[in-house]
Amino acid sequence: MAKNIKLKDSIIEKLQTNFIDFTGRPHEQIKYYFGDCKGRSCQGLGMYHKRKSNRKVMILDYWVNDGVERRLSNGKKVFGESKRYVLGDYHKEKFNVKTIEKKIADLRSEYGSKNDLTWNVDIVKGEKLKKRKRYDEQLGEIQKATCNDAIESFFENNCPQIDKPSETLHRTTIRENARYLMGYDVRLKALKFVTNKNNQGEIEFQETYKIDGEIKEGIETWKQFWNRFPPKDYSEIGPGKSVYDTPFGQKVLADVTEHDLRHYLNALTASPGTKKQIKESFSYLWNHAKEKSMLGKNSPNNPVRNIKIEKPTASAASKYNKKEFTDEELSKILEACDLLKNKYPFQTFVIKLMIFTGRRRETLLLLQWKYITWETKVLDHEGKKITVYGSVEIPAEINKTKLEDKFWITSNIRDALVELHKQREFHSWSMFIPWCFPSPRVKDKRFLRKGNENSTDAARLKDVRDLWEQIKKHCGLTDVAMRMFRNTHENKVNEQKKAASTWDVITVTGRSDTRSSESSYLNKKLTAKTADIMDDMDSEWNRIKKIRLIK
Repeated sequence: MAKNIKLKDSIIEKLQTNFIDFTGRPHEQIKYYFGDCKGRSCQGLGMYHKRKSNRKVMILDYWVNDGVERRLSNGKKVFGESKRYVLGDYHKEKFNVKTIEKKIADLRSEYGSKNDLTWNVDIVKGEKLKKRKRYDEQLGEIQKATCNDAIESFFENNCPQIDKPSETLHRTTIRENARYLMGYDVRLKALKFVTNKNNQGEIEFQETYKIDGEIKEGIETWKQFWNRFPPKDYSEIGPGKSVYDTPFGQKVLADVTEHDLRHYLNALTASPGTKKQIKESFSYLWNHAKEKSMLGKNSPNNPVRNIKIEKPTASAASKYNKKEFTDEELSKILEACDLLKNKYPFQTFVIKLMIFTGRRRETLLLLQWKYITWETKVLDHEGKKITVYGSVEIPAEINKTKLEDKFWITSNIRDALVELHKQREFHSWSMFIPWCFPSPRVKDKRFLRKGNENSTDAARLKDVRDLWEQIKKHCGLTDVAMRMFRNTHENKVNEQKKAASTWDVITVTGRSDTRSSESSYLNKKLTAKTADIMDDMDSEWNRIKKIRLIK
């Protein structure tokens, strides 16, 4: 069913279509043809009016003189074929009658016959060929991407992981990559590195930032960012100069060889640790470029594969990997936490939970109150009655192992959490913050309301380094590190004869054994046995707390 209308904007715009034919049968679309186009360059122009979407799709029916003999349904012999090309959706401003007529005129000049209103070339095939050529040209440009092009793309995509490009790196890892690839300078001042709800890193633009005491207006897009901070014209590689600001950044990435990268690293006056991090940053960059087809059809191997960075036999921090606190040191630390809790209202409880649970600092800082279930119950293990006060479930996305973790709430953990909640009530600005450890540095506390910036990563405590320095000073500790809490907790659990199974140790400490399938034990239910082990550990903590009272 086709209807004839005039080719006028006013008519097409006001067109009201009855999608019911004379038999009462509904139609999803109605075709219109423009009779006044017959014998003109726009001959064959038509339009489909769609019922559901109300779209007015402009089409062009045309005859192609391909010289091939065909027979029509009525038996008539013809040379050529009828075709249809979709011009696009009618729009009174963007694609109106004037635009449509020009579009057809352009097509005729490229594919039409000079003798009549037929066509020498199939429009559909011709346009597909043009698109393919444009794609090939674009692909060729992509394959000429420089290191700097890849750097820009890498950060615009929030620094994807190598194994899982759909996920981004951790916030701190993104910042490290930014330092080595993008620079140590003002670029980083205009950015902020946050953690989203899935515990993945993200890059955001600062609303304002300061340079040499002058406050600058923030940036809204990456295009603005690169325009404001273009590559610097450094002729040499040197200290503090990122890949983005050196001649290395101008190299075509696909042409970078192992020799080139070795030369770049050797030219740097940096520590082995820094060079290793730069090497890792380049691996992230290379794999991202490969994912984005920036390395060509036959992408070369990653040039960093065979590069080894000589490291000192032992790093400054490695000596703490197996070191643990003495009972006397733990007693002093717990005392310091009580003395400093007013100055550091939330941080001190992070230290306490590190001691009582053996969990990582980074994981505890991501805890939310919704992960805690309060439920006092008495469990029976081999005739011993153990009281627990609930449990804490750690989702996989906030755990370094990417496995779910959980632990019972014993008396010491309960006391710490209850006191933590009292601090929360005392500092009313933190009441709507979902994290157990809100940041005292949250801006405009009086404006914090449910559903606003308090739900963002900015409202969460990021670290407890200042507190730890104060604790060390108070306790007279010099050669210690926070990672020792985890070692100490695990060793004390291992000393428990009840924790004969590795599974028990894994469940109580939260430390997974990646060498065996026992790591999956973290996903199993807490048992009365694990409650019994934690109860004995609670007695050990009580004994340690009394040491300072005896002295």
